[in-house]
Amino acid sequence: MDKNYSLAEMQSKYKDCNLLLPVSTEAQINPFYALTVMEVKADLSENSGDIFKVGSINTGMKGPDDKDIWAETFSPAKPLLMKLATAAGIHFDPNNTYGTRPSKNTYKAKAFGAMRLPDGTAKTHCDEKLIDLDDEEDRFRLEFMDKSIQGITDNKAAQEAAKLFKGEWFETKNKWNKKVQAYKIADEDRQTYIDRSVMVNMSLLRKSAAEKAMSGAILRVIRALIGMKGQYTKEELKKPFAVPRVTFSPDYNDPKVRWAMLEQGLNSVSNMFGAMPAPMIGAAQDADYTIVSDMFNPDDHADNAAFASDGDAMTPPEDYNFAEPSGQAASASAVPPPAQQPNGEASYVCADCGVSINDTVYSFSLKKYEIPLCMKCQRGAGSA
Repeated sequence: MDKNYSLAEMQSKYKDCNLLLPVSTEAQINPFYALTVMEVKADLSENSGDIFKVGSINTGMKGPDDKDIWAETFSPAKPLLMKLATAAGIHFDPNNTYGTRPSKNTYKAKAFGAMRLPDGTAKTHCDEKLIDLDDEEDRFRLEFMDKSIQGITDNKAAQEAAKLFKGEWFETKNKWNKKVQAYKIADEDRQTYIDRSVMVNMSLLRKSAAEKAMSGAILRVIRALIGMKGQYTKEELKKPFAVPRVTFSPDYNDPKVRWAMLEQGLNSVSNMFGAMPAPMIGAAQDADYTIVSDMFNPDDHADNAAFASDGDAMTPPEDYNFAEPSGQAASASAVPPPAQQPNGEASYVCADCGVSINDTVYSFSLKKYEIPLCMKCQRGAGSA
């Protein structure tokens, strides 16, 4: 699994893969997200279930006898499509992915899926699949009527029909233009063959109609979101599918990213313990992180109880004035005004011990204790 921040680089590196790009233009990834490319290989063995044969196409080349060369084509089946959906990070909304039964012989399923594009935006798609048992029965009847007249070219089906119905074998070509031995049903058994074949297939369909409708809707959404072709040749399927997706991978070397993570942490604390004072948040937004240097620097406040471990003693200093038993702090009217410095700036002092404090500590203490206290005295006030 590789990470790249450029679609051009990704296209160059995975040029030998079936690269499934949900967008056709290059998008710039922001510092919080990265492109992750995952490879998915199709199992081409006969009984894998990853693919199924759909026909053949003309390759445009000529053989030694000057005849056109045809190549068999295959379509991805449900197992392969689900693996690709996982690699692409496709999610389905459970509230909008459901099945209904409009009538006795009708099943309808709707699927709503979404995936994140390389530019960080979301791409959504909604599709549905309808199965009408009456229409399916008519389709089966026409299909088996044609087989009974033209001959059954599938070897397994022909062998089974020969055991039950009268008819004759003859040589013909199947839908892929290959010579095969086919079985033609006799006229006197033709209607019986058609009725029995329709009954067998309809019995199986009735049991799985709801599941088939839901699978059809989901697979249609997957194909649309990742932009898959309808059919591939064996040579194309030998290449792995490279699926790009956007993952949350912040660049912690970026100061903006570091601040965003710190802000998210502060918001989490606020959600649990209440909103933090505005001066603290404002100080944290400064480029030099004054809140960290002034309030959360262990070197400057080694005796602060907030930084003490669980095993450290939290004994107040000898000169500490304990609060009254009522636990009420001094009234706001007792707050001493800030002293004026020669340069005109206000200087704040602790109302308890008289040491100088900055405006951030001053504002925080007023809001929490209604009196200006230094960090050392706030420790005692909070434990009172």
